[in-house]
Amino acid sequence: MTWAFALAAVAVFAANDTPSAATDASVDAFFVDFTKKRDAIHSLEARFAQKNVSVEETVDSGGSIVYVKPQHIVLRYERPDAGTTYLIHGRRAYEYEPDIKQLQIYKLEENPQTQIFFLGFDDNTQALREGYDVSIFETNDKPIGSRGISLRPKNAESSHFREVKLYLRDSDYLPYRIHIQNDDESEVETSITDFAINGKLDPDKTRIHLPEGAKIIDNDEVVETVGQNGKIVPEENVVVVEPLAEPKPAEGAAH
Repeated sequence: MTWAFALAAVAVFAANDTPSAATDASVDAFFVDFTKKRDAIHSLEARFAQKNVSVEETVDSGGSIVYVKPQHIVLRYERPDAGTTYLIHGRRAYEYEPDIKQLQIYKLEENPQTQIFFLGFDDNTQALREGYDVSIFETNDKPIGSRGISLRPKNAESSHFREVKLYLRDSDYLPYRIHIQNDDESEVETSITDFAINGKLDPDKTRIHLPEGAKIIDNDEVVETVGQNGKIVPEENVVVVEPLAEPKPAEGAAH
């Protein structure tokens, strides 16, 4: 589960990156620009292709991503893969496996490392930098992107990965590639394409629809068996809230 949710932070390893000697001041300046660009993104849809590499095997998969600001992500794996859907809503994470009709609910910990789940799309960088050593690197991926972010957990013992590299589009700093190095023998590579930003979202894409008979497991206990009318998770509507536009000056007003 962990590496799949980490995609929601999210892409593919690029070998031709050149680390820069980023100072605290340069990282601060980068994140000022980062926050400005991300502030204009309220929702998005995209496609992803993923490669999960370990000593035993390499597994290719893919699917779709939906993000709604501030902290709502849906990650759907498509057939012939497992078809599993992962959803993060606030501080709760959901994993639905349709083959066995089972939904597991997890409570995300209240610590800075949780912010990794949202870095790919969110604009909150303060909590992130509390939990990670952050550096900026340059890439050779122009004209798509020229810079990326490297994250290494400050508390390596409590982390599920060693390093995450996000390769960012210059236009909006959204990730088009992400490389997650779990350990010496396993890594996850993902590419993200077909971005649709601030478009009209189909409400069905923001939630999980559970059929009759599905088991809901919370804290390792079966808390509900879905009835004949099915169930939607989360039950509340997921609404895209955009900031109010700045008022235009009245005609004839002094400039």
